[in-house]
Amino acid sequence: MRKIIFSKLPNRLKRAMIIIALFSIYSFCYGNEPQILNKINKNCIWVDYSSITDSTRSDSLIAFISKNNINTVFLETYNNGAIVNEEFINKIKKTDINDTLNQNNSIFNPLKYFLDKSTLLESFKVYAWMDIYKLWTKNYYPEDSTHFYYQCPECLENDINGKSDRLIKLDKIQSLEWEGVFLSPMHPEVNTYIINRILYILDTYDFDGVILDQMKYQAYYYGYNSIGMEIFHDKHNIDPLDINRGLISEYYGYKKSEADSIKSLWNNFRINGITNLIEEINQAVDTEIIVKVEKSPEESKNRWYQDWNNWLLNNLVDFLVIKNHTLDFKEFNYYNKLIDRTYNRSKNFNKIIIDVNALNGTTSYYTANKILSLRLHKFNNISIYGYDEYKHSINWYSPIYNTVNFNINNE
Repeated sequence: MRKIIFSKLPNRLKRAMIIIALFSIYSFCYGNEPQILNKINKNCIWVDYSSITDSTRSDSLIAFISKNNINTVFLETYNNGAIVNEEFINKIKKTDINDTLNQNNSIFNPLKYFLDKSTLLESFKVYAWMDIYKLWTKNYYPEDSTHFYYQCPECLENDINGKSDRLIKLDKIQSLEWEGVFLSPMHPEVNTYIINRILYILDTYDFDGVILDQMKYQAYYYGYNSIGMEIFHDKHNIDPLDINRGLISEYYGYKKSEADSIKSLWNNFRINGITNLIEEINQAVDTEIIVKVEKSPEESKNRWYQDWNNWLLNNLVDFLVIKNHTLDFKEFNYYNKLIDRTYNRSKNFNKIIIDVNALNGTTSYYTANKILSLRLHKFNNISIYGYDEYKHSINWYSPIYNTVNFNINNE
């Protein structure tokens, strides 16, 4: 592993390191538990597909990965309902431009080139980064007539008012809160479609595993797909809309315990739509499964129906990437301490990867301070969101990765 020389670090970072080191030593001598900075086990980075679309970019990325001791790469592979590598190659074929050909007079395959090189190096793993329930985010309609948006319009999500995502005018300007068109976890065809996509990617490309993003409903007021509600009604003889109309209440003759039980039944039905998919993926694939989730276990469950505490307890995931992208340092620490208190004495603590935002609204030193805080609280798995080619070229990441790789014992 590359050695970090303390004397060559920026002065601002050295001061921060000294403060942390002194505080760690003090805690070790006078506190209940030692706080010496621990070793980072998983040093992860998120990478957009655009970063590997030619050999120069790909080689530059690999040099960046090696320089910073990164051992886990989440590479954009599937989003907007398409495998981005195949979409890229198909566009090249249509252009018929000679300078897109390599020395063997064949079309350059970016993903194959990057995966082949990573296999040769054997110093880092590459995971297929896939958007799962988010199907489309563009401000135009899918051009491909075989896109799943057209194949199963009844598979799209509905909100509490019965409005389906298929009614969204994609060629119009959307609100700032709009995240995209989502598939419904409650429709039986959706999970089958997703599993087939995952299996195809793993069978076609030499990935070390999958990182599943957007494993959620858009918000708590979604999850009212008409087919899903029919399934729930047939099983329990209850119309979910009656719950929201206030018809399942003490006012209409239900005991409070009965009304609460019915509400829980409906919420669990929506939660199980996602959990069932993870269970089916476990049965279908023989590779590492990582899922990206929101930063609070309770909020994730109640707002987005991600029951990730249950996923950990039942060994349904190999790792969880917990998205803590808040810009406020106190809030950032609050959620990390919440996770620390819940899992630090559990074997599942080592399955948790804290995801830190390094792209929008932050400086590299501010991000480095967040990583120092994580290490002080003994989090040993960190992911950086994400890689930017321009920031790499100006050495913007240096304070961040000096902090990730820093060891008090280094000279």
